[in-house]
Amino acid sequence: MAGNSFRTSLLTAVLAVSVGVFAQEAPPTVDDWGAFDEMGDWDDEDVASPFSWAGFIDIAAGTRLQSDSAIRGDTTLTDIRGQFQADYAFDSSKIGFRGDVWYDGVTDSWESQIRELYWQGNLGFLGNAGEKFDLKAGQQILTWGVGDYLFLNDLFPKDYQSFFAGRDDDYLKYPSLAVKLSGYFDLVNVDFVVMPEFEPDNGINGEYFSYFNPMLAENTGARMEIPDENKPDDPEYAMRLYRSVAGTELAIYGYKGFTKLPEAADELGRPLYSDLTVTGFSAIRPVGPGIGKLEYAFHDGDDTDGSNPLIPNDQTRFLIGYEQELVANLTAGVQWYTEFNHDFDVRIANSSWPQFEATERRHVFTTQLRYQALQQTLVLHAFNFWSPTDDDGFLRFRATYSPTDKWQVSGGMNLFYGDEAHTFYGQFEDASNVYASFRYFFEG
Repeated sequence: MAGNSFRTSLLTAVLAVSVGVFAQEAPPTVDDWGAFDEMGDWDDEDVASPFSWAGFIDIAAGTRLQSDSAIRGDTTLTDIRGQFQADYAFDSSKIGFRGDVWYDGVTDSWESQIRELYWQGNLGFLGNAGEKFDLKAGQQILTWGVGDYLFLNDLFPKDYQSFFAGRDDDYLKYPSLAVKLSGYFDLVNVDFVVMPEFEPDNGINGEYFSYFNPMLAENTGARMEIPDENKPDDPEYAMRLYRSVAGTELAIYGYKGFTKLPEAADELGRPLYSDLTVTGFSAIRPVGPGIGKLEYAFHDGDDTDGSNPLIPNDQTRFLIGYEQELVANLTAGVQWYTEFNHDFDVRIANSSWPQFEATERRHVFTTQLRYQALQQTLVLHAFNFWSPTDDDGFLRFRATYSPTDKWQVSGGMNLFYGDEAHTFYGQFEDASNVYASFRYFFEG
C-alpha cells in the first residue's frame, strides 16, 4: 500500500510541475494557428489542434494445447480490454496519457493500468545550456539494446505473463515510474534514467502458468509470494551513452539496482530480489545487404565467488545477430546468444540441488521470418528460440490482418518444447497455447 501511495503522490507531483511549466509558455496566437481567409473565416486546413486522442477495444481468448496438472483449467487468455490514449502539445513540451481497463477471465477480475502518464519537453526555458536537454517524467515505457526478445543491458521491467499468453508484443514492455534526462552533444549523446521505486518483471508465478520448483523437483502452480521485506524499496539507476561513428551506432550502458526476477532466496528459502549492477555495450551497422548487431553485458551480483547458493552467480552475456530482406516483403533474422555463469564449479559444490542448476555456458539460437502480403495488410511472423545446451526451445507464430485502420484480427501459437522439466523453456511445455483476438480502433 505504501508503494501505491508513493506512486500516486509522485504522479500527482509530475502533473503539478507540468502545469507550472505550461503556464510559462506563450499561448498560441492567430499567426501560430493560421490566417483568416478572404471571407474572414478560419482556414480550417491550417489549424492544428494541440489535443489528440485515440484508443481501441480488444477481445482476446486463448487455450492450452494440453492440460497442465499443476494449473486448474485450460484457459490461458480471456481479455475484454479498452485502451484510451491522449496527448496535449504545447510549444516545446507535451503531456501524454495511455491507460488500460480490462476484464481478465483467467483470474476472474477487473484490472487497470496506467501505461503512460508523463510530461516531456525541452529544457530551453532554463537558458542556452538547457536547450541541449530533454526531460521526460512520469509513468512511461523504457527500452534500449539491440536484441530481439533477448535482453542484456535492458533492465527495464517486462511482462512475461502477457508475452507467453499471446497478448500484443507491446505488452511485453511493462511501464516504469521514472525520470529520463536526455542530453545531445557533439561528442556523445546521453540518457540518464532514475526510477525512484523498484519495478520488477511480471514473471511466471503460478497465476497463468506453472513453473519448476527445485525443492519439489516438479512444476507447481502455487502462487509465488514474495515477503515485503524481500522487495527492495530503493531506487534504480540506468544510463546510456551513444553516438554514430562511421556508420556504426555505438552505445555504452550502465545499471544499478536489483534482479528483475526473484532469483535469490533468504535463509528461510523465500524468494528475494538481490542487488545487481550491469555494465555493457552494443553496436549496430549495415553489413552487406542487411544489418549486423552485437551486444555485451556483465551482470555483477552480490555473490562475488559463487559460494552462496541462495544468490545468483555473476554472469556474462553476449549476443550477435544479423537481419536482412531476402526478397520483397520477406525479412529474415538470426541471433546467437550466450550466458556464461562465473565460478560455476564453486556453485555446483555448494548447491542444494546441483542436478537442476543451469549449465556453465548456455547458448540460444533464434531465427525469425516476417512476411507482409495483401498490400501489407497481412503480416505473418514466426520466431523460434532454440537452446542446444538445454535441448529446449520456444516457437512463436503470429498472424495479423488489418485491412483498414478501424479494425484488425490476429491469432497465433506459443509452443514450448524440451526434454527436461527444469530447463528454461522446457519447464513451460504444458503452457503451450493458441490464441486469437479482435481489435477495434477509434480516434477523435
